[in-house]
Amino acid sequence: MEQCFASPEIQQWVRDLQEESAIVLSNQSKERALVGEVISTVALADQISREFNVSAQGIDMEIEFTDDAHEATGAKLYLQLKSGESYLRERKRDGAEIFTIKDERHARYWMAQAFPVLLVIRNSEGEVRWMEVRDWLKRASDNGQKPVKQIVFAGERFDVMSVRRWRERVLGEIAKT
Repeated sequence: MEQCFASPEIQQWVRDLQEESAIVLSNQSKERALVGEVISTVALADQISREFNVSAQGIDMEIEFTDDAHEATGAKLYLQLKSGESYLRERKRDGAEIFTIKDERHARYWMAQAFPVLLVIRNSEGEVRWMEVRDWLKRASDNGQKPVKQIVFAGERFDVMSVRRWRERVLGEIAKT
């Protein structure tokens, strides 16, 4: 038995399995790191974040904005989180970053939301950017009349100040109504 497990073939097989399991853990860790970073950044911006336990429809979290008295306002952003290099590709003809929508129902779902939906992408270097996609999709699809299979991702850096800018924008829109 010792000779069998000491063979180079078995040892290589064990190494391959270890590497494969490390990759899976690494991807899971990246996703959880993004969730943690969003929670931390939103808290540092003095706003409220909530993670959804089930996100099969295409929304993973929400941010609820607080007013100047630190009271919840009911005004929100919805977030779709993605972590890793596989979500964005460079379009050859113009160098634009492209996010491919793999499930058309996600695009329809994002367009139907009452609050803005932001696509949040973390790359392998740890840079996190986000972009509003609900209204972008409405424009690109002629208000849902034609299918959209990709988003030209023009994300801005996700940080405390970008959360605060979104707060001012959303609360400013409510104040106008």
